[in-house]
Amino acid sequence: MTLWPFQNVICFSAPYTRSFVAPRCSAAYVLTLLCLVALFLLPLFASFASDNMWLRENQYREQPMTSFTHELLVVLAGSLSFEALGWTTNPNLEALLPSQIRVPVVRSSAHDDNYDGVPDTWRLVVQMPLGNFSGFQRVFLLASYDLELRERVVEKIGALVALDLSSAFPASGVWIQGRLRLRQDLPLRVAGAASNSELAQNALHVDWRSNWAAQNQPLTARALLERHAAKPVAAILEQELPPVWDYMPTGDSFKVELVMHVPPQLIQIVPTAAEVLKFAWMQVISFAIPTWIVLHSLKVFVFDSQIVETYVISELPAKEAT
Repeated sequence: MTLWPFQNVICFSAPYTRSFVAPRCSAAYVLTLLCLVALFLLPLFASFASDNMWLRENQYREQPMTSFTHELLVVLAGSLSFEALGWTTNPNLEALLPSQIRVPVVRSSAHDDNYDGVPDTWRLVVQMPLGNFSGFQRVFLLASYDLELRERVVEKIGALVALDLSSAFPASGVWIQGRLRLRQDLPLRVAGAASNSELAQNALHVDWRSNWAAQNQPLTARALLERHAAKPVAAILEQELPPVWDYMPTGDSFKVELVMHVPPQLIQIVPTAAEVLKFAWMQVISFAIPTWIVLHSLKVFVFDSQIVETYVISELPAKEAT
């Protein structure tokens, strides 16, 4: 009896290989050549037929960095045409203001809820002196923000907050809540590509030397909104809840309070060449593996059948074989 330390064990195993040799002008070689061509062409044709071989667009999620540009226009109106007040930080937008102009108190603050260095919520408060007015029924407000992408896409995008609210009765304030949403008509290019200066343009900026300014004389709020909406990539405010009007007398000012959330955005991008090739290679491989299994099984069946037939014929007597 062999002791346990001296017993034989399997240290390495290798499959037994059989080689089938045939001349080039033979059916066996033609079969091998056809299987090789089919292994290359069938997965390629199947990938093209699925219409998903080349990755044209990709996406990822990112919370953009936002900042207030201190560009603001606000107009408050009552039930009568002369009951209106307005103010703007941009002298180029003074044509949109009513006859009476008063300077409000403007406070803007950012809140980082998860302390990651990216603002999650913006709060904008505008307190307009009432003067001789008891309240206002309509609020028109335009505020400009900058939205910056810094991960895969390095791009600066102009954001516009546009509010046009109305109430049935004179109020002393209004509260609005919404979220900043990125709208994309075209995918963005990843870091390394030239940035688009048109996307970074301030939504309330007016260049009087441009063709756009010459075509939109006199300047209107509709022209500003249409220009921003025509951008292929822009950010706008989406109201999540109905506005809440305050009808209680709160003092000598009308208060507009805006709470804007900035959640992570789904960014559509143009994939790089490496991403396109990797995705295409995965598609081809996914069809190539089952194709190879089927072709290999076919070759095993054909060549094993030929060996059995040859062996049986060689074992028969000469008279029976003939």
